[in-house]
Formats: sequence, C-alpha cells, structure tokens
Amino acid sequence: MGCPKWTGVRLRDVLSAAGLRDGAAHVAGQGADPGPIATAAPVIRSVPMEKAMDPYTLIAWAMNDAPLPKVHGYPLRLVVPGWVGSASTKWLQTITVLDAPFKGTYMDSSYRIPRWPIEPGQKMPPDAMSTEAWPVKSIVTSPAPNSRFKGGSRITVNGKAWVGQGEIDRVEISTDEGRSWQRARLGPAGDPFAWRGFTYEFEPERFGFHTILARAWDDRNNVQPALPYWNPLGYFWNGWHRVGVLVEA
Repeated sequence: MGCPKWTGVRLRDVLSAAGLRDGAAHVAGQGADPGPIATAAPVIRSVPMEKAMDPYTLIAWAMNDAPLPKVHGYPLRLVVPGWVGSASTKWLQTITVLDAPFKGTYMDSSYRIPRWPIEPGQKMPPDAMSTEAWPVKSIVTSPAPNSRFKGGSRITVNGKAWVGQGEIDRVEISTDEGRSWQRARLGPAGDPFAWRGFTYEFEPERFGFHTILARAWDDRNNVQPALPYWNPLGYFWNGWHRVGVLVEA
C-alpha cells in the first residue's frame, strides 16, 4: 500500500461539462481488466453521486508527478480517496451515470460487508451493504517483526494511521499487551485522506520478547478495535497491529 500524489481532473468537472439529468444518483467506472479469468464479469463499480462530486475524487493520469504506471491503471484511472480500493477503477474505459447503484458482480456479490455484526461463520446476510469508507486503522512500520535489540537500547517505533472519513485524532502504543497505552507523537497533517505518521520511543525494562501494539482514534471518537467484527469476505480488517521484538543481554 502507499500514499501517493495524484494528478488529474476532478470527476465532478467532467460530469458537469457532460450535463447531469434529474435523478442522477450513482456514477460507475468500468475498467479494461476482464477480472481474474477471461470469462469473469467486467470490473464495474459505482459510487454515490455525493462521493463522485467530492472535489478530491479524480480521473487521474499521473502518480507522483509521473505518468501512471501500467500496474496502477495507465493511461487513466479513478481515484476515490478514503474508500475501498475497488472503487478507484484502474484502466478506465467508460464512465456511466445511473439512477441507482450499479447491478453487477463487484457491487452485489463482492466487496460487501454486513450492515450489523454477525456470528462468525454465517453467510452474508441479504441486507449487506457495499463497502465504502475505510474504518480507522494504524500499522507499525518499524521495527520489523522479530527484530533484535541489545539491552539498554531505545527502540523507536514508527508507523502510519489513516481513516476513510474524518481525521486521525491520536495514536496510542502499548508494550504490555494492551493493559496500558501511551500516546505516540503524530507527524504533521497532510492533505485530506492522506495518512499520518507517528513515532514512539520505547525503552524496554527487561530482556526477552516484547510485543508492540498500535491503535488509532479518529476525530469522531471511533477507535481501532482489538479485533474487528467478523465478516464473510474479510474486508476492512482494522484490528490492532502487533509487532514482536527480542531484547537480548
């Protein structure tokens, strides 16, 4: 995953130039990729008009000030920031305005989550909804899992935190399996939808194996859970990230 810089045109400007009729409710992008196998349904996803008209939703042709790499959707792709990646259609071929959500595999069968928590092992309930904005999430990017340190060393913990809607309010670190938490230092806020870096200095008081846990809070008081609610397709997993390290004599 990454947090790149995108260059393109606002989708809302293209839609406005084309002209929107009364009743326009969803905007669907179709990609050139046929799916995992040649006989699979075309990759088509739609987003509500409100998200399509967001000023940060783009038809992008550049990434990090260079033409889109082929793997990232050259020559054009949608960028729907903060939402599930499948909404940001790569290798964009067509844009269609609809009066209702698109009906198709990638809206009705895939990329769906239960509306309410369900019992682990249950099938997808009929009232499940299409995936949209990412829940609050953080990860530890360093140290690497199973890193080794000498006793007396200070361990610098770095990571990233993000949320699909809103802003990151704080990130907390635990080194005692969640019994206590300490605030990490947040890096400067960037553009909306960009991740926030965080740093925490850990000074182990004993030798042996240590586990570093991270959890984030957003500005709506949503917190990253120890374990997320189970869902049949496994989307939006945002449980605490844990990294184990060894402190040696």
